[in-house]
Amino acid sequence: MDSLRIGIIGYDTSHTPTFTRLLNDTAHPHHVSGARVVAGVPTFSPDVASSVGRVEEYRQQMRDELGVPEVATIEEMLPQVDAVLLESVDGRRHLEEARLVMEAHKPLFIDKPLAADYNEARQIVELAKNRACPIFSSSSLRYDANLTAVVTEIPRDKVLSCDAFGPAALDATNPGLFWYGIHGVEILYTFMGQGCQSVRCTSTDALDIVTAKWKGDRLATLRGTRAGQSNYGATVWGEKSIRHATYNTQIPIYGELLKQVVPFLKTGKAPIPIEETLEMMAFMQAALVSQREGREVELREITG
Repeated sequence: MDSLRIGIIGYDTSHTPTFTRLLNDTAHPHHVSGARVVAGVPTFSPDVASSVGRVEEYRQQMRDELGVPEVATIEEMLPQVDAVLLESVDGRRHLEEARLVMEAHKPLFIDKPLAADYNEARQIVELAKNRACPIFSSSSLRYDANLTAVVTEIPRDKVLSCDAFGPAALDATNPGLFWYGIHGVEILYTFMGQGCQSVRCTSTDALDIVTAKWKGDRLATLRGTRAGQSNYGATVWGEKSIRHATYNTQIPIYGELLKQVVPFLKTGKAPIPIEETLEMMAFMQAALVSQREGREVELREITG
């Protein structure tokens, strides 16, 4: 199939019109070929200010500027598309919205976070396996040019430690790191990979600091900021080198992410194992428990 017909769920994030432009506009300097957005369902969350406050703006852009037909329900959209981008900004909606897609056996990209808590993330993964439905979830930060350059220089099996950082704005509906701290968690796992054993999270109004133990006696940290100057990035300690990288503002990360998403939707082969993404959800759940209870939390307490 040369060009996939893509459906989008969720009109409450800038990712929806941005991804559509990158896929549909062949004249765009960062156009990603191989797929086209042909329909969308404008779901949103009435109890999330940043969702309900933006949905009309993005509906207008999708309809009037980008010419994408709006469909009333997910069920109505599914027969019209080959694959789906689930863009809903509120992770609480992901399980039920994804369920409908997986029951139709459509390849599915779920934008960050996979869910708003570990239990629902686990249910999504179980449903995908039971339905034999390909799923992939990621933050675009994983594919930032400066960070991927460090990955090339220091492979995962040579990483001794990592200090990752990024903004960590809060929203009570998606608590702790689940709302915006997911980006920093994604950066951390880009370098450390699976194998986290325990976390301890200390929080103030301005900052989260998560110290984590990985298998092989490795330590890593995540700094989530809510005050002062902020950026995304990491310092990575390898066996033979130390490298520091911050977000590259010159190469759009959304296009770099879509270069991973489109081949996945065509082949069903995700570039990131879903088990790694699920461990990230356990990491964030454990950090939330640690913050609330003031103790180190093992991930096996979360995963059972």
